[in-house]
Amino acid sequence: MRNNTIGKLAWDYDKNDNSSLNTYDNNWHTATLQKLLNNSYYNGTGTITYYNSDSANGSVSLNMNNIGIKNTATRNMISETNWYLGGLDTSGIYSNQIYQYERGTQKCNGCTYETIWKGNIALPYLSDYSYSSDFSICTDTSGDVCRDTNWMYPIMTADGTQHSWLLTPFSSYSNFAWSVYSGGGVSIGNDVTYAFGVAPVLYLSSELEIESGNGTSDNPYKLSAKQLI
Repeated sequence: MRNNTIGKLAWDYDKNDNSSLNTYDNNWHTATLQKLLNNSYYNGTGTITYYNSDSANGSVSLNMNNIGIKNTATRNMISETNWYLGGLDTSGIYSNQIYQYERGTQKCNGCTYETIWKGNIALPYLSDYSYSSDFSICTDTSGDVCRDTNWMYPIMTADGTQHSWLLTPFSSYSNFAWSVYSGGGVSIGNDVTYAFGVAPVLYLSSELEIESGNGTSDNPYKLSAKQLI
């Protein structure tokens, strides 16, 4: 997961494909954010104007030369993999239950997209965010503790100043997806055209090894491709 968000962007807003369109939905296969992350961001080239529906952030300029994937060596470390698009429409359940929903087939009435998408770059799952708290001290009656021990919270909310998108669709409506809001909780009632923070995530190839570092912020891991004999 990237250690900061790349901007406040719509999950899907078809104006980014065609300036005459104002349509949108929670189909990640065709979402304009998915296309941005797996093309301009993945290739690390170009300056992109990205459109959102809200007036405060109606358009955002993104310099992918600065914020995108830097080079071919880095791209070669990324694994193209299956991402799961099963939705849910309930709250107050545990992380393992959310995980099962995400790998299920539940989606909105009339939605026909496949609940598995294969690609390189996506967003964190709702279950990722839920699992990221310290369960040894976080309980269902200690909301502030859950938030303050969640390592993803300061990244996704810019330390409590923004909302950010999650990959998981809200299955009751075709135009909603789950998000993390600035207070640290999660929300279902978000139209996918809203401009929320975007923290790209990816899977690393299994053909990597740790070259140096111990994984701390002062001495992060440096990865390299395995030496094949």
